[in-house]
Amino acid sequence: MEFRLLGPVEVLDDSGRRIELAANRLRVLLATLLLQPNRVVAGQELMDTLWEEDLPARPRAALQTYMSRLRTLLGRPLIRTEAAGYVITVDPAEIDLTRFRDLVEASTTTADPDKRMRLLTESLELWRGEPLAGLAAGALIRDAVPALTEERLHATELLLAARLEQGDPVSAELRSLTRRYPLRESLWALLMQSQIGAGQPADALATYSEASRHLADELGLDPGPALRRLHQAVLATDARATAARTAHQTVPHQLPAVGRTFIGREQELEELDRVLLGPTGSIAVISGTAGVGKTALAVQWAERADFPDGQLYVNLRGFDPSGELVDPADAIRCFLDALQSMPGRIPAGEAAQSALYRTLLKDRRLLIVLDNARSAAQVRPLLPGGNTCRVVVTSRDALPGLLATEGAAPVNLDLMSWDQAAALLEGAVGSDRLKAEPDAVQELIELAARLPLALSLVAAHAAAHPTWSLGAVATDLRRTRQGLDAFAGEDEATDLRAVFSWSYQLVKVTSAQVFKLYGAHRGPDLSVDAAAALAGTTPDRVAPALDELERAHLLTQHSPGRYSAHDLLRTYATELAAEEQAPLRRLLDYYLRTADAGDQWLRPHRDPDELPEPAGTPYALSFGGYQEAFDWFEQESPNLVAVVEHAVRRGYDGHATHLARTMTGYLERRGLWSTWVDVMGTAVYACERSGDASAQVMARRYHAHALARQQRLPEAQSEAERALELAKGDPVAQAWCERMLAFVLAQQDRLKESYEHDLVASDLFKAAGHRTGQALALNSLGLLHANTFGEYELALQYCLQAQRLYQQVDHKLGEAATWDHLGYTYRCQSAYGEAIACYRKALSLYRELNDLYYQALMLQNLGDVHQELGDQSAARSSWQSALTLLTDLDHPTAEDLQARLG
Repeated sequence: MEFRLLGPVEVLDDSGRRIELAANRLRVLLATLLLQPNRVVAGQELMDTLWEEDLPARPRAALQTYMSRLRTLLGRPLIRTEAAGYVITVDPAEIDLTRFRDLVEASTTTADPDKRMRLLTESLELWRGEPLAGLAAGALIRDAVPALTEERLHATELLLAARLEQGDPVSAELRSLTRRYPLRESLWALLMQSQIGAGQPADALATYSEASRHLADELGLDPGPALRRLHQAVLATDARATAARTAHQTVPHQLPAVGRTFIGREQELEELDRVLLGPTGSIAVISGTAGVGKTALAVQWAERADFPDGQLYVNLRGFDPSGELVDPADAIRCFLDALQSMPGRIPAGEAAQSALYRTLLKDRRLLIVLDNARSAAQVRPLLPGGNTCRVVVTSRDALPGLLATEGAAPVNLDLMSWDQAAALLEGAVGSDRLKAEPDAVQELIELAARLPLALSLVAAHAAAHPTWSLGAVATDLRRTRQGLDAFAGEDEATDLRAVFSWSYQLVKVTSAQVFKLYGAHRGPDLSVDAAAALAGTTPDRVAPALDELERAHLLTQHSPGRYSAHDLLRTYATELAAEEQAPLRRLLDYYLRTADAGDQWLRPHRDPDELPEPAGTPYALSFGGYQEAFDWFEQESPNLVAVVEHAVRRGYDGHATHLARTMTGYLERRGLWSTWVDVMGTAVYACERSGDASAQVMARRYHAHALARQQRLPEAQSEAERALELAKGDPVAQAWCERMLAFVLAQQDRLKESYEHDLVASDLFKAAGHRTGQALALNSLGLLHANTFGEYELALQYCLQAQRLYQQVDHKLGEAATWDHLGYTYRCQSAYGEAIACYRKALSLYRELNDLYYQALMLQNLGDVHQELGDQSAARSSWQSALTLLTDLDHPTAEDLQARLG
């Protein structure tokens, strides 16, 4: 097949016939997938592209419908559904955009000028007009078309440059292009080269003047270095060009060498262009964590920018291990030495020297790089007056004072992207080694946490062992990595532990303590409340410390009130907190008591749970209602899972077991069964180790339930039987285990055995006066009478008894289950109106409780009833809504339902 994006979006089949994609959204959907071939495109990204702000009522269902239509039209299984979205699997050579890029790339690697021209000509012949022409898709047009147009223009420039090298006259074509793109300096430069080569220096000077006028009028900028060099070349014979500066002025070039490992950062470089090359901005503050490459970014930008009066540079040593900051007065004296050749003219006294410094900078176009600044106060004396100079400040602190009072623009430098990290490794070890072991490359990048300094050390380690596979390098790093030992360089500047320590030692004592305690937390992020629990204080007292840690880039506030750090900083914090026991115990008490309070809203009728005694007076949250508690679990569930595992590793078996139990209501309601299986498996291990028999009964019962939800029925039955064996002697515990075994057996269609265990459970609950358990057993018996014995009247009696008990204790989840079973019983009797009403009542309650799986089940049941009534439209609508939920849950029945819809 052939896919065309360089013009109107088209698809051609094997015979060259165009496949008709009449609907605009089908073409938009296909184009979005093809722009990222063989890569997963997130469902949310596709929905945002298709509808932007005008989303349909059920966007995910609508997306699935369009995806199904597109698959049908293509006639081949090219589009695959993944957990994170969709991927189109195609041969890159089938896409005209990919072929274009490959041809352009090939042209840049050949030394043969004729071949270069041929490849570029062939690449541009693939274009049939404007890219993605005819699509009505604002977001896609805004994001993709300018970039594609830029690629086409770049290829055009390369072709014209190649023709120019061969002596072709291209001035007319370039003149046309400069009229269309008057702010593109590279086109003006090619036009000047063409005119110079043709012996037309006067025309070249006129072109320079025209380009200068456009740049000044539209952008407020002077021509860049390439144009100025050409201008200087034309003026080379003019004596005035050699007298550009007076004898007492020198041009300083003080930028340091930062190595050759700089990769990417195009977005940040463009941001510096925007801030510092515009008509108003004059100061940029590059901030970021230690080792992220702030100095390298500043120097890289400075080298590609043009400052005819030179560059000044000083390392202010704001985070130096010696603790000795550079005094601004000393920096000014060094700058004065660099700016003029007669030291005797430098006056005595700091005030006089500052005045001379500003005088010498007046009207000069000069860059000042103030590296590694500690504070705004250290920077302010070094700022020039006027608006002709530009200043780049780097710091681990965000320097909010400089932003507020001096109008500095922030440029936050984050970790490298995966592609940038891979490119850095490739520069050190070569593309062959990278392509041969993609999995090892990913592991090396993960080990280095995408931190440039760590990546450089990893790359150096790999380059030093050229005969090793990258897998062996990764294994060696894992083996030798004790904390940050694998990233210890030859000096303090390349030793990650030392580099991190400089930031850690310079924050206030309280902030340093909070960062240290962060190492005792094993979850993906830290809330203000959890930080307060770790520190044994209150949120309002810990918040200022978190703010300072964020300014120092030791922590990142990725969403309001939630903090994290990259893996290597986390490792450093973990090393600092290695011997801390009390903070971990406070954290476990906080999570357990807060989760227990939340679970009481999610499962108000659960049996009481006696929690482990807290250490001191624990800090914990309370909740004002069901939704508030559910939302807390939604945010904290990844942390809770990590805390359960860590509690077991540190020997807090009781905390781990009880915390796993408090998570059960949320995990079941959200359909997170795989996580539920893992958490309860950990709880079973903790109970066995601690010898807590009653807790083991609970853990095995819930573990069996979670396994059954995953349809791992033999394992579930084994766990349920083991729990029942351990529960003998405790009537209520035995009743719960009988009920669980009945549930597992019913899942295996062993309905008569299931019925017998439910009868035993019902009698035990009734004898104990346990209304909630009795209602559960009665409801299950009702369903079994309906689907096993066909005794519908008896089934209704059991379900209605269960419903009355549930309503007496206000058990909404149980009541929803009775409405479900009543709906099934009515449906078996062809009483479809009653069945629909029951299913809708169940659906309403499940929505109120945020129970996604049972919402999907009720919608599926409603669809089944509508189909039986012959209402295909209503059936399709219900099933589509159910499919959306099941897909989100990654539930195995989603594929069956998709087939039914098909």
